[in-house]
Amino acid sequence: MIHQDPTNWSQGFQGSEHPDTARVRVRKEYVDAMIALKRENMDRVYVYLNGLMEKAKEELALARGTSADGRRAALRQHIDEIIAYLKGQSLDVPPPQLYGEKAGAAFAGSYVLEEIPSFFGQVKCVLDQWYDSHLIAVYDEMVALVNLKKSASANPSPANLEA
Repeated sequence: MIHQDPTNWSQGFQGSEHPDTARVRVRKEYVDAMIALKRENMDRVYVYLNGLMEKAKEELALARGTSADGRRAALRQHIDEIIAYLKGQSLDVPPPQLYGEKAGAAFAGSYVLEEIPSFFGQVKCVLDQWYDSHLIAVYDEMVALVNLKKSASANPSPANLEA
């Protein structure tokens, strides 16, 4: 197929780009693509877990009623999914305790509602630390890809200039 409009081609295909400019452009595109690939998964996990926590908080508010058995079951599913997702990322946050038999049949198998807010706080703290550590790792990889860390011999200093 013949491309009819060469102005729609990228600059590298037009033939008038200086080789050094092309090298810099291709390298920048490569670095941008690598950073985007590294961030994509961690951003997706972070957004998903925060969204799941918001849904669980809504269920918690509704589960405090007397006839909210379905809401407590949905809340437990959300919390179980949060815990499983965190374990998949090698993060361990202890779940809230379950109600015992003394709480009655309506609460059996449900998490203790008073412990859930502190669980959410722990999850948020661990999740933010995990995200920050991944951002730092992405930054370090970007620095290595761009070669921002120069060796000592590349820095002009009086000791290096005399040698």
